Amino acid sequence: MTLLALVACTPAQDTNGTGTPSADLGTLGTQLDKSDQRVAAAVTVARENADKPDVVKAETGVALAYLPKPDAQTLDFARNRVARANPEEYKRAEEAGRRLLAVIDANFAKAEQDAIKNKAALDNANKQIVALKAEVEQVRTEGVRNAFAVAAGICFLAALAMALLGQYLRAGAAFLIGGAVGSLPFVFNSPYFLPAVAGGVFLLGALGLWLRLRKPPCPDAAKEETQG
Repeated sequence: MTLLALVACTPAQDTNGTGTPSADLGTLGTQLDKSDQRVAAAVTVARENADKPDVVKAETGVALAYLPKPDAQTLDFARNRVARANPEEYKRAEEAGRRLLAVIDANFAKAEQDAIKNKAALDNANKQIVALKAEVEQVRTEGVRNAFAVAAGICFLAALAMALLGQYLRAGAAFLIGGAVGSLPFVFNSPYFLPAVAGGVFLLGALGLWLRLRKPPCPDAAKEETQG
């Protein structure tokens, strides 16, 4: 009966990729142990009360509830064994059952050990994947920061060149633009990104409008005043 219970509850293959085969086998093993104990207890009590047909029928009914329905060939074989009533045949059948049960128990224990090893390997692989993703993200972030740093450096060089030429207003604007460009990667993922962008656009727009509306002194007018 224990053999039939084990065969009926063969572990199903993990096709969903859950990554926790050891947990499934552990649960299955607990369920099989509980089923085996209840079947063994019911059969033992039935044999202890062999002189009470009602008890035997009730307890064997409980045992059958934990077992699958036998196929016709196996059922005919058992019925013929009863008809032959050969003690040696019963002895050989019991020994074969014990040997097969020992093999099944050994295979199930090995499957549990293999599942634990596979889970450890899978966990290690998952950790490596997480580490690689973090490394890739770090490289990408550093690349973006370096690109913005180069752009900011160009703006700063342009500001320095303008300052040397006496274009201090344009130099200041280029310096502000360089600072804004250099700070973008650091505020990109922060809650200050949108306000910083909006403020930068506003300042650049205001500066551009001021430069457009500003009226420089007319050189000809200054010459006429000097000649007069």
